[in-house]
Amino acid sequence: MDDDAEHFVRCIGAGVAEAFDTCRFFLGVETETFENADIHPEYVTTVEVAKKLTRVDRYVSLETHMKDLRRQAGGLARLRSMNDRKRWAEIADLLKEYRFGEKDSRRIDIVVRPSSEDRPPLLLAEAKLGISNVAGVIQDIDRVTCLLTMYHRLGLLDRYQIYGAILFHSAKEGGGEEAAALAAQKLLTTVEAHLSSVRETYPWLHAKAGILATNARHQPVQAYWEQYGEGEGEGESVFAKTSFTFAPGLILLGNGEDVATVAF
Repeated sequence: MDDDAEHFVRCIGAGVAEAFDTCRFFLGVETETFENADIHPEYVTTVEVAKKLTRVDRYVSLETHMKDLRRQAGGLARLRSMNDRKRWAEIADLLKEYRFGEKDSRRIDIVVRPSSEDRPPLLLAEAKLGISNVAGVIQDIDRVTCLLTMYHRLGLLDRYQIYGAILFHSAKEGGGEEAAALAAQKLLTTVEAHLSSVRETYPWLHAKAGILATNARHQPVQAYWEQYGEGEGEGESVFAKTSFTFAPGLILLGNGEDVATVAF
């Protein structure tokens, strides 16, 4: 039940897998006989992952304005510098550097906070539909990195660990059980190159990306027997569904060393 990297990886993987099952349910029994499910819309992933992250000692919020996180972070930093008014001026100047979008209106999909209000969030997470939007995934990495850097510069990470997560999934028709993971390799290669530059720029920030193999799903080819005439054995096997593989993926960021060592 600890708020560590292993816990968040487990919850996120289970949540994305649950989103896949939810989309299968949406197909209906008859349609599901012939079609393979994929996660649509993106909000299904956000909700199902948020549900897995919910606990009695936490607040989980969706579509949180990043400017609200900035305001709360500034309040925490000032609280820790009650007797240093010079530091208050430094905090104000630092926060002016963080404006999220032209209208300062960008949001983050999932924020997990502890019940105690005197510490920063536990997890900041963004969700993407699949592996085709590589540029969007890179933008989400930069967005989460920006928030984590803000907390770091305010001096709020010396006592606490904060994790950032970018969720995605790979769904692939045809191929074997590794088809979804193989389809995601191009994205992961691009992501890892970007993470290398992130690590170089922010040596205190740990990062890891990969497929959550424990939550992957494989459906073999499904067929039914179509009977011809009245004679026994007269007919043929007709394919109703092609084989299908599904695998959740994750980019995990954070100031804790367990980010780099956690098993995916």
